[in-house]
Amino acid sequence: MTSADLDAIRSRIQRAFCAVQDASGSGYETSYQAEGTDFTTRFRAIGVKAPEQLEDDFLNLFIWTWSLKDYLKACFAAKGLDGKEVEDIANSCRSLAYVADIANRAKHGILEPSRSGEFAELVGVGFDTPQETIEKITVAGPEVALHVRDPQKVRIHAKVRTSSGAERDALAVLTEAMNTWEHKALPRISA
Repeated sequence: MTSADLDAIRSRIQRAFCAVQDASGSGYETSYQAEGTDFTTRFRAIGVKAPEQLEDDFLNLFIWTWSLKDYLKACFAAKGLDGKEVEDIANSCRSLAYVADIANRAKHGILEPSRSGEFAELVGVGFDTPQETIEKITVAGPEVALHVRDPQKVRIHAKVRTSSGAERDALAVLTEAMNTWEHKALPRISA
């Protein structure tokens, strides 16, 4: 493991942070049938990414933030340091435990055991489109199209929910987790 390898994953994580904060995209389409009706409405949003893509972007960020642990352990070993220190750092940060839960559930489909003990999961991923971001809305029979003029003003949201029902902002959890790696683990190997 070289410092270039470590820099590469840190750059990947930074790009992933940017992706979860950017709603812009080519658009998406969905259809639904309102209860009690016999027709289907087709909805298109133009200028924003699909909610599923936003969720993928968040999961990608959780996975890479947690995967940094393995890179750090390899760097610790290369410096003659005990990799257990990295595990101790991870165990000392509740946000890193939540990141581990979400990353491991995303990678394996199930979560056993839960590093946090709280079986944290990513929920409520989506965005709100304030009126000032909308260029126009067109309605043509069963088709509705929302044209987003300024996707930078779209409000993105995602939560981390624990088994007790407690919720925290996902970006705040991820930021705290990365700050822990940056301030507690990286200084030990930057010499």
